[in-house]
Amino acid sequence: MTLLLMLSGLLLATVVVVALGDRWGLPWPVLLTLVAAGGMFLPRPPELDIPVDLMLPIFLPPLLWALARRTSWSVIKTQTTTIIWMSVVLVFATIAALTGSILLLLPGVGVAGAIVLAAALAPPDPVAVDAVAEPVGIPKRITTSLQTEGLFNDAASIVAFHVALSAAIAGSDVSWLHGLGSFAWSVVGAIIIGLLVGRAAAWFTDHVDDTAARNAFTWVLPFAVYILAEEVSASGVIAIVIAAVEMNSRASLGAEDRLSGEAFWEPVEMLFTGVAFGLIGLNVGTAIEEVGSHLWHAVWVGAVLSVVAILVRFAWLSLAMRAHMKRGRTFAAPLRRQEVLLMTWAGMRGLVTLALVLSIPATISDTLHHEASVIALMVLLCTMVIPGLTLPWLMRKLNLENGPDASGDQALEALRRRARNASYQYMQQQSTQLPPEALDAMSGWIERQFDSEEERHEELTRWRDTAGKIRVGALEAAQQELLTARSERGVNPAYVDEVLGSIDRMLLAAKK
Repeated sequence: MTLLLMLSGLLLATVVVVALGDRWGLPWPVLLTLVAAGGMFLPRPPELDIPVDLMLPIFLPPLLWALARRTSWSVIKTQTTTIIWMSVVLVFATIAALTGSILLLLPGVGVAGAIVLAAALAPPDPVAVDAVAEPVGIPKRITTSLQTEGLFNDAASIVAFHVALSAAIAGSDVSWLHGLGSFAWSVVGAIIIGLLVGRAAAWFTDHVDDTAARNAFTWVLPFAVYILAEEVSASGVIAIVIAAVEMNSRASLGAEDRLSGEAFWEPVEMLFTGVAFGLIGLNVGTAIEEVGSHLWHAVWVGAVLSVVAILVRFAWLSLAMRAHMKRGRTFAAPLRRQEVLLMTWAGMRGLVTLALVLSIPATISDTLHHEASVIALMVLLCTMVIPGLTLPWLMRKLNLENGPDASGDQALEALRRRARNASYQYMQQQSTQLPPEALDAMSGWIERQFDSEEERHEELTRWRDTAGKIRVGALEAAQQELLTARSERGVNPAYVDEVLGSIDRMLLAAKK
């Protein structure tokens, strides 16, 4: 009963925090972190004993799926360089820099123990970035690069974490050859599993008529994919991302599926993140009690490691900016020094960092076990709370709205133009079924619909049945054109989804 009451309280607190964040214009992951920090000082119920090794399997699958369903194969192909250099190489470079710093600050932990802590602190959190980006107005081109980085970087850090943890528990040196082999298999195995499951899921979805059942299926699927991948030592993170993208690219989803899916997954993402942060906060409170007199030393170590991680990220993004400019990659980020600063400041740590740190056993190092949780919480304060609160100010100072299509106006207008032209072509093909004046009226209606985000409906009294069918067909043609655009290289699916959502709502209204 105590556990049920605690979970209910965390869910309610999450809703309140999100509402306050929306009212105050603050990113809700930042406020959740502060609430979690406050939860450390609450008495921990004796009945609350959740194994920390279940934190990732319970909370990571649905959160990753909620993010991965918004991307596409075209984005992954376009962002291949980002995935390699930001999600893999930068993670390992950050682990290397943090490992050296930890050995200097905590010399008793050993090399394997230092890598364990460094791997937990290295990856930015995609959930935090996604929740922070929209309220502060980060351009979608930059947000897409940050989200793509976040979808895959957990895999590299988790593999490094487990390889180093196994060596630390066994009391042996870290085998780099074994580590590279494990990472290679985790990627290849995850891709195979993700593709197979994604295709099977798309086939199953196409043969289920009930929309609620299809949404429920996407709820179960991430857990199944994660468990299956982890059972064969593949990356559950990559398997989930690949399965989500493959399923969404192959399944025949209609307007109702997309709108109901968005309405379903947004609260799931919000509530799961809130409960995870709250439970972690309660567990960290116990760790702080165990630290005792070493508390302030752990705080100092966490602050230094945060600075190291930020500096490594800044240097790496500066190199990426030069490479993008040299190769003319105008769809990538960063392209300017202002974007380097923004993306550096947006490298927020979150759920994965805390969950991995809490799973470090006391057997590998008393010092590491006692201080790691406090260090991780300090890293969250320096890389999530402070950046999250200062990003609105930084956005104003950096003047990013003057960057290349920063607000996406050009991309959105191009997509609206394609959808409008597809509607016109369909109507011209059906022109023999209606008088010219009816086609003129309908053309005006189409024009107004694509010029505005609002739902506007004009009742046609004469030729209602025929006009209604053609109107639906025109919107379906526009819908199909945008779905085609979503899979094209260089097209940002975030822009497509924005225009597609408006057409989906119009289509559902037109069919009533």
